[in-house]
Amino acid sequence: MSLKELQEQILEAALEVHKNMGLGFQEAAYSQALAYEFDLRKTEYERKKNIKLSYKGSVAGEYDLEFVVKNSIIVMIKAGEPVNESDETKMKSFLKATKLPLGMVINFGKESLEVKNVHR
Repeated sequence: MSLKELQEQILEAALEVHKNMGLGFQEAAYSQALAYEFDLRKTEYERKKNIKLSYKGSVAGEYDLEFVVKNSIIVMIKAGEPVNESDETKMKSFLKATKLPLGMVINFGKESLEVKNVHR
């Protein structure tokens, strides 16, 4: 499966969650629903994947990524304020740390699903 096809698969799952849940819930609820939708679609993912930020052989920090789909795309969930530059910067940092090519910031807190694709 190509990166583009995987990206479309993630988007379709997120749209299904947005359509069925609507607005007003916390990020954790959307995250749980998206995980369930991935399971229904047999989409391979890791949830709450821990990554370590390395600096000259030392661990400079640790982060939990919401989703890593097929070891190719990081998915970050939001449920409120529009996706902003800070979200994009954070995603770029995660991409750099993991050496993955693509991240998707998905905001379920708007009338229309908001998706920002971020490339390494």
